[in-house]
Amino acid sequence: MISQSVHPDDGGREGKWVALIIITILATAALLLPYHQTASSEQQLASHQISIKDLPTVELAMIGELRLAHEEIRNIHQDSLEFEGADAWPEMAELDELWLAPFIIDKSWERKGKHAWRKVAPALYQGIPALTTGSVAVILNSQAARPDVWLALDMPRPEPMMGNGLNASELINAGWKQVVFTGDETAGVDRAGVDNRAAAHTDKDSH
Repeated sequence: MISQSVHPDDGGREGKWVALIIITILATAALLLPYHQTASSEQQLASHQISIKDLPTVELAMIGELRLAHEEIRNIHQDSLEFEGADAWPEMAELDELWLAPFIIDKSWERKGKHAWRKVAPALYQGIPALTTGSVAVILNSQAARPDVWLALDMPRPEPMMGNGLNASELINAGWKQVVFTGDETAGVDRAGVDNRAAAHTDKDSH
């Protein structure tokens, strides 16, 4: 008599193949995800925008100080609303009294190009450098919770802003570039801001 063993068909082999396919799909997705995120980030930038990661060090130093100044400016405005009932934004004299970079005249201000700062409109500040070295002309709009920063890249000497507020269309037509903060790049700017605030205090002590 011939005997033959028959193994039960419990689907084990098919299950292994399914598991292998799933692992392959997940691994492929993990490898392609960074490229997809990079492409998506690039697609979000308009022609008038520039990523902060593409800016030189001197501009990062200026933006770092502006981010810290932006928070202080908004705090002053909030205090004015709560304690005085007035929708007032700080004037340049008040920012100077607070020794708030980059608006104060110190060694850091000289290195960045000796910007002449003026308050254009509520929450809107513009700085135009007197020197060709250092940072370019810059605009800070503090109306929103996040700072809105514009740089006059590749512009010899922009004209002072006029009007009662920021007109994005006019800035774009004039050649201004809007800085885009995304992901880890924002953390990098914060670090630059901390370093430059420390430098500002050092400059103050040296006077």
